[in-house]
Amino acid sequence: MKTRDNYKYGYWHNKESKGRFRKFRIGKIIARIIIILLIILIVFYNLSYIKQILKILQTSIKTISTTIQTIITSTQPTINSTWVFQFFNIVNQYRQSINAPPLQYCPWLDNFAHIRFETMIQNPAISHYGFDQDFSEYLSQYQSFLIPGEEVLYPSGYTPSEYTQYMQSNAPIHWEGLIDANYTYYGYYIGYGPDYVIIGSCPVTEIPGPNINVPQYFQSYGCSVELENDTWLVIELSNWCSGPITITVSTINEGLSPQYYIYLPIQYNLPTNEKYVELIVNITSTSPVELFLFTPDQFNYFESLYQQEAWSFTGPAYYYGGESTTFNTEIMLNTYQLANDGYYLVISNVLPNAQYTYIVGNITIVYTPTIPNITVSNILSITRV
Repeated sequence: MKTRDNYKYGYWHNKESKGRFRKFRIGKIIARIIIILLIILIVFYNLSYIKQILKILQTSIKTISTTIQTIITSTQPTINSTWVFQFFNIVNQYRQSINAPPLQYCPWLDNFAHIRFETMIQNPAISHYGFDQDFSEYLSQYQSFLIPGEEVLYPSGYTPSEYTQYMQSNAPIHWEGLIDANYTYYGYYIGYGPDYVIIGSCPVTEIPGPNINVPQYFQSYGCSVELENDTWLVIELSNWCSGPITITVSTINEGLSPQYYIYLPIQYNLPTNEKYVELIVNITSTSPVELFLFTPDQFNYFESLYQQEAWSFTGPAYYYGGESTTFNTEIMLNTYQLANDGYYLVISNVLPNAQYTYIVGNITIVYTPTIPNITVSNILSITRV
């Protein structure tokens, strides 16, 4: 039995046989070079040639600056939604190792993250500036059960994997917040605005909480800072999310040989009172395949079939999607079955005239979270790298 990613494969045969990288002061270096060159030119050359040489220097400097900027842009990871998705995939692997539930993406929290960014850049000298006021204005109606957390990160220059390692060694307060089992949802906003940057070395690598005067805090440890524009990643964490939630069950990018099938076990205990949730299957393939959704007993029976029996098999199955090259399907899953025995999604190329096919697509679950039936005091885990 061969395995790749989350999918497993089966085969039928006839049964007979910085917190950031330090920023280079490129502009200052270039300015000094220009001044030195001008002095040399005035001493050794006639003034009639200076204008022409200055034009050459100006062109050369622009070329050098463009080249340096291109190198920086090409070597430093871009902080975008893909970067964030990969980062939280890594975070969730660590959460799984300590039996904490995975952090699930919540678009509702994105709105608050955007609000928080716009507030914080008004006064970047104070860590998590204005959190209490924003929470009171936008989220106070949920305060009886909502456990909020906020992290402000500056990950420019790092890959998701590098930044995860950086946080563990240099920002343990922030890392503990990301793997805190109280949080089950996250939203985020990426913005560009003013931030205090450390110049040179500093024994302090993170700000330990909210309402701290950032430049004063660094200076108290003998560190120099200056105000610069930087990329902010504002993350909002919570134990609850308003509205529908989408879980990515799997992404598919697989080749499938004739008489093979792939199967995906699906089992989740979701925080919802709904009896059913939606499984959304969006798949395309280069040649026709069959789609099934089985309970475990049905899947075991499917596996026991002879190849010729599988060619005409349509059930018993929880869902049979037919034979096609495109599936855009919504299947209602029973939440009790999903949490206990689970289901098996099968994409089968066990067909009489099967050809090698390539399959791409994604599998997601959509559900509405239950409002927690608890009363807790607000826990503000707001920290900053």
